[in-house]
Order: sequence, then structure tokens, then C-alpha cells
Amino acid sequence: MLFIPKFLKPKKNLLNLLRVITGVNKNPNLDALIKSVDVYTEPLQKVWLLASIISNIDKSKLSKQLSGVLSHEKFGNAMTMAAFQKICKLYNDNNIPVLAQKGLVQKLLYPQSTRPMNDADFAVPKDVYRHAIDLAVENGFHINHDMLFSADLQLRDQGCVDVHYALFKGAAPKMDTDIFNRAKKINALGCDVLIPSPEDIIVIIMCEFYGNFLFEAGSTDTDITQIFDKHPQWVLDSYKIISDNPELNWGKIMQTAKMSGYDYQIKLLTRLLNKIIPNIIPEHARKVIDFMCPDKIVNHYLKRDKKIVYLHAKNHEFYMKENI
Repeated sequence: MLFIPKFLKPKKNLLNLLRVITGVNKNPNLDALIKSVDVYTEPLQKVWLLASIISNIDKSKLSKQLSGVLSHEKFGNAMTMAAFQKICKLYNDNNIPVLAQKGLVQKLLYPQSTRPMNDADFAVPKDVYRHAIDLAVENGFHINHDMLFSADLQLRDQGCVDVHYALFKGAAPKMDTDIFNRAKKINALGCDVLIPSPEDIIVIIMCEFYGNFLFEAGSTDTDITQIFDKHPQWVLDSYKIISDNPELNWGKIMQTAKMSGYDYQIKLLTRLLNKIIPNIIPEHARKVIDFMCPDKIVNHYLKRDKKIVYLHAKNHEFYMKENI
């Protein structure tokens, strides 16, 4: 038997918000939703979900705070996309391929949709990664963070981009190469951009969320129960890709994820997604996933992940108690 661990389950108020946005709950009680979210203390991403729902159903119920959140996200997205447009044109001129990731994929595929973004994530080939960072710095960007697999760059006091050479934490080089090779080129914002195949988009969305979850669980100032609240967008991004691509090749999804040993993450998160949005994962897909990744494999890795989360939770508890 496979049970979704408690640390991966969304809180009830987030679950309700996600079910309204995806159409599972077609007759929401707006007053109850508003009362369920503390706009002053809950993560901005969750507050944005609430504001977006109210804006689409009954704008008269938008408070000044919630209106401000919508304006803040709209302005932030504009700055982010302006920074991406500048760096993408720079890389086009220097023959550096740009492969969109995560929220950037959604903005490029569905430009009319509102989708909050902290930055624009994309990848370049590993062999030109350092040259790409140097070019950006020479042309007005500065480095906020230079991490193991990526660099966070800001365009003066405007938007941010996150340039990767590995698609997500711990990704195998062959996985990255295959995803690049399968991507299709589109022209957006006057730039040439590579968009991963729908199957690869699912792998990136789910494995990036799971990787971020385990990574952020180690933070001294983030409670385990708040991490999902800070990253709810993976649910909506996955929902959109799955809904728009009914012929998704789930065998290919599992094969790609398995290159990095992340097939168990796909299985876990598709199970969770199916509980949040009932029947979003079709029966044939569930059979393929179960066949390619038996429960015993998931449970093996879950034992490790549960220890990681437990130790991080105790670490957070200690730091908060000691006020370090």
C-alpha cells in the first residue's frame, strides 16, 4: 500500500482554493474562503490565489489588501518578463539556446493568463553556462545568488531571471540533454525560445516542486507545514498541461524521471494531484505509473524523505525556540 505522507498534503484552506480555481468546486462560498485566509500572515502565493478567485467571481468583495496583491503580482510579472526579454534577445544574438521552465513556460504558452512568478526560470546548455552568465553581467544584470546549478540575476532594480544549466536539483546530464533535444522552438516577445515537450514539462514541474520541498524543509525559518503554501502553483501548472494534452505519454514521463531516480516523485505527486483534482490523472496513466514504479520503490525512498523532513522539522523547532 502507498500512502501520501502528511507533510505533502495541503492545508484545508489551500485545498479549497485549488479546487475552486480548477473547477472542482463550482459554487464556492466566497465569504467562507475569505475568512479562511489571513492576508497578513499567510504566504503571498496563497493570498494571490484567493484574490484571483474573488476577482473572477465578485470583484465587489475584493479588499484593498487583496486588490494590492493582484496589482503587485501584475507589476512584478511585467518586470520579470521585461528582464527575460532582454536576456533572451542577448542570448539569441550570441547563439545560446534558451529553454523555458516552470512558470515561464506557462506565461509563454498562455500569455493572457495571470500567473505569479518570483523570477523567469530557464536553462542553457552546460558548456555555455559560464559564458552566458558573463554576458548577462556585461549587459546590465547583476548576480543575486550564484548557486550550484543556477544563478539568480537581476536587471538593475527591475525583474529577475534564474539561469540554470541543470533543469532541477540532481537532474542527470542525459536527462537534460534529452529534454533539450525534444524541445520545440517558438517565437515569443520577439525572441526564439525552446519549450519542452508536454511530457517533459510535467517532469520539470513535479520534480522541481518535490526537490524544492526537501530543500526548503532545511530552512531555519520555514515551518514544514508552510512549504506547500508557498508553492501551490505546481498544481495549477500540472492541471493545465494535463488538461490540454489528453494524449500525454506517461511511459515517457516515467522513463525521463527515472534517469535521475525521481520516478517515485512523479508517482507520489500524481496520486496527490488526483486527490486534489479527482480523476485528473486518467486510469490508463495510473496503470502505467504503477507498473513502471511499484509501491515498494516509492516506500523505499519515502523512508529516507520522511527522515529528512523529520530532522528538518526538529531543526526548525530548535532554532525557533532558541531564537537563533
